[in-house]
Amino acid sequence: MTRKQQEDVLNYRNDLFFKYTLSREDEGSIFARNTIIERVTGIRVKESTVMNPNLDPKTIGKKKIILDVHVKDENGQLFCIEMQTTFTETEKKRFEFYGARALNDQLNSGEKYELLKPVHQIIFIDEYPWNNQNLMNHYQMRTEKGEVENKKALIKRSYIHLPVINELVRKQGILKLNDFEQLCFLFENNENDAILKTKERLVKVFMEKYKEMQKNDKLWSTAMAIQMGEARYRNGLNDSYKEGLEKALSKD
Repeated sequence: MTRKQQEDVLNYRNDLFFKYTLSREDEGSIFARNTIIERVTGIRVKESTVMNPNLDPKTIGKKKIILDVHVKDENGQLFCIEMQTTFTETEKKRFEFYGARALNDQLNSGEKYELLKPVHQIIFIDEYPWNNQNLMNHYQMRTEKGEVENKKALIKRSYIHLPVINELVRKQGILKLNDFEQLCFLFENNENDAILKTKERLVKVFMEKYKEMQKNDKLWSTAMAIQMGEARYRNGLNDSYKEGLEKALSKD
């Protein structure tokens, strides 16, 4: 595939496509988000509702908004799921701020703290971990000796480091990956012959949603514009993300 062809392909880790797949209320989307939550946190969700399902291309195209997915389960627990292509110090602070805000937004003035429900942040990152070689790393408040501050902590943050999946494939082969690991491989590498043959439902849902979103011209072109804008930003061009996004959108 030429560079031009690669630029014309929407990545499976595109954050607009990611939100599209997880935020619908059909059987496939519900299965996908519930399975991701279980694989990352160990919590088996029976029912889930997306609190921010809106995907208006006009709103998305005006500025760079965070396309995260806020999910509430049958017990009121919150799961904030997002795909992040960059991982700067600013992003790290934003993750902490978003977790705190999700907790704060649960209560109105005067309400009891006992009503607070845990917030689980699930963040897919296209970066290697900074302190180990794990595909997933889980964080919560601990002492200097590694003891957790509270076994029922209200904010827990999990990072999925997508590039690590290629190391796992080199060591054990793609056939030994579980459904979640295969999904990470799809995010990191897009379609290839090996992943196309998978029988895992989790991966197939994303592939089906990919074809489904292609039929929505406005949403698809917006997703491509976002991807082009991010590429300009990462490649260190002088124009800002906003300028890159505007140029990409003007081509439609």
